[in-house]
Amino acid sequence: MTTFRILFFYFIVYSFLGWIIEGLFNLSKNGKFTKPNFLKLPLKPMYGFASTLLVMLAPLIPMWLFVPLCFIIPSFIEYLSAYLLDKFLDLRYWNYEHKSYQFHGYVCLEFSCYWLLLSLLLIFFVQPYILTLYMLVAKAWGFVAVFIFLIVLWDFVTTLLKNTHRCKNMLS
Repeated sequence: MTTFRILFFYFIVYSFLGWIIEGLFNLSKNGKFTKPNFLKLPLKPMYGFASTLLVMLAPLIPMWLFVPLCFIIPSFIEYLSAYLLDKFLDLRYWNYEHKSYQFHGYVCLEFSCYWLLLSLLLIFFVQPYILTLYMLVAKAWGFVAVFIFLIVLWDFVTTLLKNTHRCKNMLS
């Protein structure tokens, strides 16, 4: 149970940091902090999944293998997220078709390089602070995590239900 708690903590923290990163990126490009988001909560689960997986793998594999995974894992998760949103819910939050070296408009070399840099920053500079933060809140987190999990689950389910008409239209 302790492993799940800390991994869920990482997932939530990195999903929130992803929301901030995307908000700041959007602010620099469009003058607005936010843009359409799958969830209502200030979370970007793509960042949470990729970051948590990389944090889990970092101590287990050699650096020569880990660095390419910092490119591959976030890019794969970005592709999978875009594909699933597009094919099952007819939602397209980003489109890289105008970029060089893109694949189906879901991923592109430019942003995959950003993922590599962000991932390396995360592992070597951010993660030690996140681990320290977890150690400070670990006892309370065990209790709070249940409520946060239920809130995230509620947000995910209601978002899916809100978009089921898109899915039904695609299947018919």
